[in-house]
Amino acid sequence: MAQSDSGDSTSQGTTVAEVKDQAVDQAHELKDTAVEHATAVTQEAKEKATNVAHEIRQELETQGESQAQRVATALHDAGRQLHGMADGAESGPLTQVTRQLAEGTERLAGRVEDGGIHGVGDELRTFARRQPVLFLVAAGTAGFLVTRMLRHAGSGNPAPDTQRAPTPSLPAGSGTGDVAPPTVQP
Repeated sequence: MAQSDSGDSTSQGTTVAEVKDQAVDQAHELKDTAVEHATAVTQEAKEKATNVAHEIRQELETQGESQAQRVATALHDAGRQLHGMADGAESGPLTQVTRQLAEGTERLAGRVEDGGIHGVGDELRTFARRQPVLFLVAAGTAGFLVTRMLRHAGSGNPAPDTQRAPTPSLPAGSGTGDVAPPTVQP
């Protein structure tokens, strides 16, 4: 009986070792599979993020080009109006300045129209490199003006002459100065 017990323990030891080896192998396979899936998920997430960023950029460029064309149209209109003002005015220094302003506005409209948003950006970069101080002053001034316009537009304040409603006049001796205002109790 002693021999059969020791033989059983040897076969059980072998079986336990085999089960342990199988479990370790399966754990390694599971780990490798998990790493592969995590890598695939990460790669897919990167690709989707890149695609979304690309789509957003394309949409912004399309909207920017549309806005650039609107600006070009507005500048052309302003240039025509300035030309009309200069043509209808008497000759003088103000008329010459108005004509120059009209021509400059027309040139700017042409640049915006031809180059689109990229052309405007390139010209701004070139100008900023050539005249950095003037560029910073202009950018600061533009920022200040835009902020003021947005604050005024967002405040909802009426014009200064309509801020107060007229108070009705009461006949003299009506006793309104002696009456206390009503109190509200919670």
